[in-house]
Amino acid sequence: MTSMLQPPPNGWDIVSIVRQLKVLAKRLDPESDCSSAVGEVLTRVAPAERKSIVQELFHLAVRQRVKVATLIDLTMGLEELDPHAEKGELEEAAMLFDDMAEQARLGSQLLKAVALGSSSVTESGIQASRTEGSGR
Repeated sequence: MTSMLQPPPNGWDIVSIVRQLKVLAKRLDPESDCSSAVGEVLTRVAPAERKSIVQELFHLAVRQRVKVATLIDLTMGLEELDPHAEKGELEEAAMLFDDMAEQARLGSQLLKAVALGSSSVTESGIQASRTEGSGR
């Protein structure tokens, strides 16, 4: 399988990793998840970097919730529209729902990445403590 993420010319850093994961999450089908890409990245970085990546992905997911809430607020006047309203008004309302779905899907993908990343961080911490405990 070819890599879904391309390392930047200067190598991997947290900002480029998070940026690429966010772009990937936006491009995926709603039925897909980004676990293979997240897993690929997390195997390439140190545990401290994994923790930072997971934290940043979580913050991005929280921001998606704020975006969805803002879009919901913009639909508050929808009840006032008539089914026979101007086509442009109805299309604009439909676009708000499309935007909500897109932002919610991105938030979902980011939280899936956080869940996978969190378990990876926890597992690497357990393995490290086992190694230290066995005197290796």
